[in-house]
Amino acid sequence: MKRKKIIIQASQWIGNSLTYNRSEQRGIVVLCIILLAVMVARAFIPSETFRKTPDFMAYSAEIAAFEAEWKKAADSDSMARVNRFKNYRSRYGAWRHDTGAPRLSAPRPLLLLDLNAADTFELQQLRGIGPAYARWIVNYRNRLRGFHDTRQVMEVFGIDSARYAEIAPNLKVTRDSIHPMDINKVTFKELLHHPYFPFPVTKNIMIYRQKHKMFKSVDELRNVEGITDSLFRRMVVYLRVGP
Repeated sequence: MKRKKIIIQASQWIGNSLTYNRSEQRGIVVLCIILLAVMVARAFIPSETFRKTPDFMAYSAEIAAFEAEWKKAADSDSMARVNRFKNYRSRYGAWRHDTGAPRLSAPRPLLLLDLNAADTFELQQLRGIGPAYARWIVNYRNRLRGFHDTRQVMEVFGIDSARYAEIAPNLKVTRDSIHPMDINKVTFKELLHHPYFPFPVTKNIMIYRQKHKMFKSVDELRNVEGITDSLFRRMVVYLRVGP
């Protein structure tokens, strides 16, 4: 009885599983029709029907035109070389036999740069001077208001005596490019910006000018507290009195 009951329940479950409503039956019929149509199409329509045979004629013509242009350019280059060779022979004569003796070439002109006019790109032509050193030299020149001696380059950060010795033959200065400051008109900030005027000395200069109304001459700087003879010789180049 138990086995019979199990068989009956299984039959009922299978029957319920295989039962479809009308909408499901219509969907199955439509799907079968679509599959049948695809199979018929694949069986009777050749696969090559929709493939277009590539046309290589235009491509071949393009290759031929490219090869013609290439040959024309090569011929033109060969003719140009021949003409240059003929011009050389007509100018310098026929080739001479090489005797093995060393040939003396014309010496290269010495690179000479004005420190007060050269820009960063020109300074980079110097041996051992890269973009950073070139910028530092130009910035220091602007603070100085012009170099009056090539040895002042050694005051730039990173340029020691060894590096200066390498570039010294390539340097010169035009002292007309120096822009001195009027000691009676220069401001405290402008004077302090100059590398030769430290804060204590700048303050004493301003106090002296205020006390004496103005400087009669640059030599009066010797009376300012803190200005030594060596410092005076350095700063006097960048100061003036008068209009």
